[in-house]
Amino acid sequence: MNAVVEPLMATESKPKMSIRDVHVRYGDVHAVKGINLDLYSDKVTALIGPSGCGKSTLLRCLNRMNDTISDCEVRGQIYLDGKDVYASDIDVVQLRARVGMVFQKPNPFPKSIYDNVAYGPRIHGLATDRDALDEIVEASLEKAGLWHEVKDRLDHLGTALSGGQQQRLCIARAIAVNPEVILMDEPCSSLDPIATAKVEALIDELSGRYAIVIVTHSMQQAARVSQKTVFFHLGEMIEYGDTTQIFTAPQQEQTRDYITGRIG
Repeated sequence: MNAVVEPLMATESKPKMSIRDVHVRYGDVHAVKGINLDLYSDKVTALIGPSGCGKSTLLRCLNRMNDTISDCEVRGQIYLDGKDVYASDIDVVQLRARVGMVFQKPNPFPKSIYDNVAYGPRIHGLATDRDALDEIVEASLEKAGLWHEVKDRLDHLGTALSGGQQQRLCIARAIAVNPEVILMDEPCSSLDPIATAKVEALIDELSGRYAIVIVTHSMQQAARVSQKTVFFHLGEMIEYGDTTQIFTAPQQEQTRDYITGRIG
């Protein structure tokens, strides 16, 4: 029987996901060290820190993307609605539908715009007929702020879109299967400023509907899009709090040094 985890802070709403004493190793490299963290459905949580600090590694644990890496060992517990996602009876395909992911580089399938978004609902049996599928595709593209740009060329290749449009298409593809959590691993790092602004506006639109966790190398982006921020350094979680507090009155010296550019 799987234990149900209690929230770290009783004053908060019940967390959507909870991370308890999570360690990650790649062979002899101890990449993530004893992380405890709660993630909430009504919050965008930003993970910040220098390159190689473990933030992307931790993100990939949340939907078990690290399962695909042969020498990766994950220890500890990660709960989704109180159920350990590493339990033996967890269906990883269903988990990744509930916990969707948007990667650093846009990765649309070499299919039409329509088929990119329809792919997930088809394989998960979310649409009973073509009309229902059409509705899901339109609603997902609308939520991703892309519908009015592509509605007259849904049969065109998704890979033919601009970089920013491709990333919003990937977000539409992720939300088409009704996820509860959306993970974003530096989703704007390969985009120009205009496309970045559109994706950030989209994150703001989606916040409150989903628990969103974003890894970003940009402190300015974290300040703009998130309500909670976590600072990592050398695989450890140094500080976690309200974004405004982290950036204006950090409690830890290492956080202050990173925010002010003394370490990076």
